[in-house]
Amino acid sequence: MRTAAATTGKRRRYWLSLAALVVVLPAAIVVNSWDSLSEWRRGRLTTPIDVERGAGQAYAGAQWQLTGLTRLPGATPETTLVVAEFDAAVDDPALLQAGPCTIALTDDKGRRWLPAFLPGRAVRQGRPAAADKPRCYGLARAEKGKTVSMAETFTVPGNAAGLALSLSIGGARPAYLVFR
Repeated sequence: MRTAAATTGKRRRYWLSLAALVVVLPAAIVVNSWDSLSEWRRGRLTTPIDVERGAGQAYAGAQWQLTGLTRLPGATPETTLVVAEFDAAVDDPALLQAGPCTIALTDDKGRRWLPAFLPGRAVRQGRPAAADKPRCYGLARAEKGKTVSMAETFTVPGNAAGLALSLSIGGARPAYLVFR
C-alpha cells in the first residue's frame, strides 16, 4: 500500500514539475534576453529624419517642431535638467495615434537618456509653463487642426554636449525624428 501512495506522489511531483517548466522556461528566456530585445527594438529605428532646431517636419500625421531645449540646475552639481518642449500640429489623428510615442535625448558621445517620470520642483520654478504641458503620451486626445504642445524632462550629466532629441511614433517606424 505504501508503494502505491509513493508512486502516486512521485507521479504527481513529476507532472507538477513539467507544468512548472511550461511557465518557468519562457519566463527565464524573456528575462535573459531582455537586453537583446531592447537592442533589437532600438535597432528597428533605423531611418532618422534630421530636423534643424526651429524647423518643422511632417511625421506620423502631424507637423513637429522643437520649440525649446532648456537647461536647468540638476539635483546635484554633476547633473543638469533638460526640458525639451515641442509642438505637434495635428493633420491626421489616426496616424498620430497609431502607436506609442517614444522620446529620448542623446548627446554627441552617443549616450541616451529617457524622460524623467515627474518634472520636479526645479522645472516648476525655472520653466513653470513647461511643467504643466502634457507629455508625449498625451497624443491620445489629439484632434485634427489642433496643435498639441508637449514637454519632457531629462536628467543628464552636466558635461553632456551636442544634445539631440529623438522622437518616434509606433505606426511610423522605422522612421523617427531627430531634432539637432
